[in-house]
Amino acid sequence: MSRLDRTLRGPARIALLALLALPLAGLQFPGDGFVFGWERSGPEEAYGPAALYNVIDGGAELFLEMGFVELRVQKYQGRGAEIAVEAYAMENAAAALGIYLLKCGREMPVAGIGGRNSGDRFQLALLKGDYFIFINNFSGREEMLPVMILLARLLGDAIPAGAPVPELDLLPAEGRVPGSVLLLRGPYSLQSVYTLGEGDILRLEGRRFAAAAGYRDETGAAYTRIVATYEDAALAGAVFASLRSGLDPYHEVLEAGDDHFLFRDFQGLFGAAEVRARAIEIRVKMPRRPPRRSK
Repeated sequence: MSRLDRTLRGPARIALLALLALPLAGLQFPGDGFVFGWERSGPEEAYGPAALYNVIDGGAELFLEMGFVELRVQKYQGRGAEIAVEAYAMENAAAALGIYLLKCGREMPVAGIGGRNSGDRFQLALLKGDYFIFINNFSGREEMLPVMILLARLLGDAIPAGAPVPELDLLPAEGRVPGSVLLLRGPYSLQSVYTLGEGDILRLEGRRFAAAAGYRDETGAAYTRIVATYEDAALAGAVFASLRSGLDPYHEVLEAGDDHFLFRDFQGLFGAAEVRARAIEIRVKMPRRPPRRSK
């Protein structure tokens, strides 16, 4: 018997089984009595891109860059506590995955929830289809976790599965550190990984995706790899040239060619960038200088 089944007994368990048996059309928040003793504490709220700055205390730029469409909020009350559901509709499954990976940090899945999720009794982060969802327990009380799990399950049932995210295929599998993958779509998400220069130096423009992840080389040394692809080789070459000319002045260029350059950052770690066809690959935070490229 699961923890949820042990905690929700009697009328609560009957309500749970009945609700789980009913499919929800679209993203429909559970109503009053979704579990015994719980009801909505106010009307559903909706916010578009222009209003997001007034709702999120910092970080709206990251959501907008990644492809935010709409935020819907529903609060619930019961047992002297309040739980709020924040459902962020994103442009597509890649945008939803991108914001999920950036916001949840190291994934810590909670038992009893299907699909990708991470969190604890204070906050759950969920990913389903084109949606990224927070379930917030403002009291932090441990006994609220089963209610949060139930909300997560109901919401997961209400959202169609998303399309595959081919952007994840940008990164080679060999040497990649599990759980370290991030998707980038502009300067705010890139800054969470590394500072290459000012502005949108990779020209992702909130519409192209790059991927980043931690890696270990053959000696076990850690470094970070960033891969971005463009519509054609000409554009990739132009972005590469602007990356070289706009590189952060704290980075010292040690070696450069038409299709590559090597640098050392202010921490004494090494970085390397190269352009191949329509892709740019950047390796940073390397503790040892890579071998000099042959001419």
